[in-house]
Amino acid sequence: MKIDRITIAVTHMKEVVEFYNAVFDSELKPIAGLEGFYSGKLGGFDMLLCPNEIAGVVAEQNRHQFRFVVGDLDAVLSKGRAMGGILIDDAQANGTSKSQGMRDPDGNSMEFIQYL
Repeated sequence: MKIDRITIAVTHMKEVVEFYNAVFDSELKPIAGLEGFYSGKLGGFDMLLCPNEIAGVVAEQNRHQFRFVVGDLDAVLSKGRAMGGILIDDAQANGTSKSQGMRDPDGNSMEFIQYL
């Protein structure tokens, strides 16, 4: 078994596309023939952004959270904030890693970790 694709229901499509393209180099592009859908990559996986008007997801918070290993936590967080990301809680650090949570423009939480 393997993951083939990640699909995310999106309310603020323009902002979410800009966020994931800037922070993750997702190369999200509109899908010809599917109005409002975008496809790209997220952490090596195929990613599909689906307009929530079609997906019909009702959730007060996301029901998933990914943790991404990054080489430069500060640079990733800076890109994320510049693209509308919101930091969650305080950064965590110990002798082997530092990490920080962030919400994308649609409110989905994620965690970034840099191993030292």
